[in-house]
Amino acid sequence: MVLKGPRQGMELKLLELTQKIVSENNLELYEMEWNASSGNLVVYIQNPKTKSAVLEDCVKIDRAFNPYMETETWIPDNFTLEVSSPGLYRVLTTVAHFKEVVGEDVMLSLATKIDETKYPDFPKVLRNNLKLKVGLVSANEEGLIVDAKGSEIAIPYSQIKKANLETDINKVREKVADNDATDEELIEVEEAEE
Repeated sequence: MVLKGPRQGMELKLLELTQKIVSENNLELYEMEWNASSGNLVVYIQNPKTKSAVLEDCVKIDRAFNPYMETETWIPDNFTLEVSSPGLYRVLTTVAHFKEVVGEDVMLSLATKIDETKYPDFPKVLRNNLKLKVGLVSANEEGLIVDAKGSEIAIPYSQIKKANLETDINKVREKVADNDATDEELIEVEEAEE
């Protein structure tokens, strides 16, 4: 994990079960969020080819959990499950997530502002901002190289509190209009417009 700590306890057990179920259904686990106090598990899945999921995929995973919920005594009584596609504005938490979207725009919430002494070319309009929309140039195990209005900046993962893909909805709409969009992209555009 890059932006999240290692999973442990109940969250780790749920992660292992979720990975098993998703894998058995020929899908990928994109991310998982566990809220212990509410008993809510949110599972983000995707088709390995399309990097998204349709409603049928989500229903399949939801139903695949049922036998475990009935037989596994370690699953909490207040357990609720939500299964979803990662979406157009997907959260980015791992090195793999960042590498998949190199060349795209991302929204970063930073713990500290960009050091202007280290990056004197950093745009004045972005200075003192802890939330930046930037182009992702590259990602490695240590951090990101981003393009901030023409200025390339290195940002270590330790400086990033949260990151999301900033999908250009107009580009996706163009693909839909040209009939080049997948069913998954079409559904995600409809959901984003709601």
